[in-house]
Amino acid sequence: MKVRDAMAKTVSSAKKSDRVIDIAKKMKQEDAGFIPVVENGGTMVGVITDRDIVIRCIAEGHDPRNETAEHVMSRDVTIISPDDDIEQAARMMERQEIRRLPVAENGRLVGVLSHGNLVQATKNKTAEKATEGVTRGA
Repeated sequence: MKVRDAMAKTVSSAKKSDRVIDIAKKMKQEDAGFIPVVENGGTMVGVITDRDIVIRCIAEGHDPRNETAEHVMSRDVTIISPDDDIEQAARMMERQEIRRLPVAENGRLVGVLSHGNLVQATKNKTAEKATEGVTRGA
């Protein structure tokens, strides 16, 4: 099975210039803890997570009403292709202990593969193995 068969194709995104408070509100509205950061029509430049907001903004004394995504986002992001095998995605999640993988084609964001998508799509050992990795640090 390919990543494109399991990924969420409708994905909200933010720009580097978006205020952290607005991204947090978007996360609340969409019940999400992860928003890709894009520029120039969808080119991935990073992600911002609820953890990034807490650790890099609030805990460091920055005001989320004035701070921008650019200053708190994670820049070193693991990306997968929609044509990659879902087993490869599971290994990446396990190895890097991450719960979500942005899916990009030619550098442009086309979806997100979450641990939940992986579990729903495979319902087998692939998902179980990934679960061990992504829950190790939880």
